Amino acid sequence: MIIVHKYGGSSVATTDKIIEIAKYLGEVKDQGHDVIVVVSAMGKRTDALISLAKEITKDPDKRELDRLMSTGEQTTIALLAIALKSLGYDAISLTGVQAGIKTSGFHTKNVIDSVDNNKINDLLKEGKIVIVAGFQGVNSRGDVTTLGRGGSDTSAVALAAALDARCEIYTDVDGIYSIDPRVYKEAKKLPLISYDEMMELAYLGAGVMEPRAVELGKKYGVEIYVGKSLGEKNGTIICAEEKCMEKKLITGISINENTAMVNIENIPTYAKNVYIVFNSAEKNGVNIDMISQNDVTASHGSMAFTCPKTDETALERTITEIKEALPDIKPEINKDVVKISLVGIGMISNIGIASRVFKILAENSISFHQVSTSEISISLIINGEDKEKVAVLLSKEFEI
Repeated sequence: MIIVHKYGGSSVATTDKIIEIAKYLGEVKDQGHDVIVVVSAMGKRTDALISLAKEITKDPDKRELDRLMSTGEQTTIALLAIALKSLGYDAISLTGVQAGIKTSGFHTKNVIDSVDNNKINDLLKEGKIVIVAGFQGVNSRGDVTTLGRGGSDTSAVALAAALDARCEIYTDVDGIYSIDPRVYKEAKKLPLISYDEMMELAYLGAGVMEPRAVELGKKYGVEIYVGKSLGEKNGTIICAEEKCMEKKLITGISINENTAMVNIENIPTYAKNVYIVFNSAEKNGVNIDMISQNDVTASHGSMAFTCPKTDETALERTITEIKEALPDIKPEINKDVVKISLVGIGMISNIGIASRVFKILAENSISFHQVSTSEISISLIINGEDKEKVAVLLSKEFEI
């Protein structure tokens, strides 16, 4: 059996931790498995590399930033290969390019298009433990690219899909919880969660998994194990809905602090003007999330949208472009907001959930800025200072 392991930055933060992982991987290899390992950069190395670039300029060139950030994972793969070889195991490290991970899209936010698994298959047949740099690949122009935050998860699942392998994600938490235990101490660890629920939670801001990784898992039928302790299978399995026997009304609550809200007043909200706003955002690589407006034909209307705070520089360029096209608008960026989302397959067949949410807010005099829904989720934009209060109230209301 081929097993793909993935280790996040905190798991490989020191050489001592890397040596412990090497010992465990050796045990897995000794059990007769073929082993592929995907690793992140050590600790906060990626943040440190970005900071170096920003010491030179506030807005580093994205192609060169990809090249710079990719070196973090390359350090880790080399150190892990050295550790495994020192223990007597035949190991080899590969960059995303060498591993055949083909990507497309915007620099720093690429997506995986395909994986050429021939080289890895050949190396596995030679008995090697193959260590792959996560978070990176190569585009059609031959440029090194990165996949955005959490991209190593996506690398691991893509490799597991390409090689028909099992996928195990090791991180700094011991599984997936109904809500961040640091916010609500009574949070429950979930033994199983469906692809759709995990995708929704991840997309809405739960930081345990990257949504594209879960999407790939669902598309190719790769069950994903998420846990902490090496060798202890007491974490969470992300799998098909039919395997999740217990259909709770609300499975989990995500809290996304990487949220900024842009409000634009005095904008004629005709379709052509709305197009100007979102076309500019797309060109600059701003990841738009929630959108609301008061009237699609108002001559002095207003509209609002949310995006990640980390898109700040691109957002500023977008606002400048929009003001050039629509000089009378009054844009305002609010960074003191948080998105809280309830997710559960049970929403499909139950009514009255929104009513219960707004009843909680009303009874506790808590305001909100925006709301959006999907078939299995409700999301609210609230003031950042109300984050913990709202999270705890909703957790108790829906017994998660």
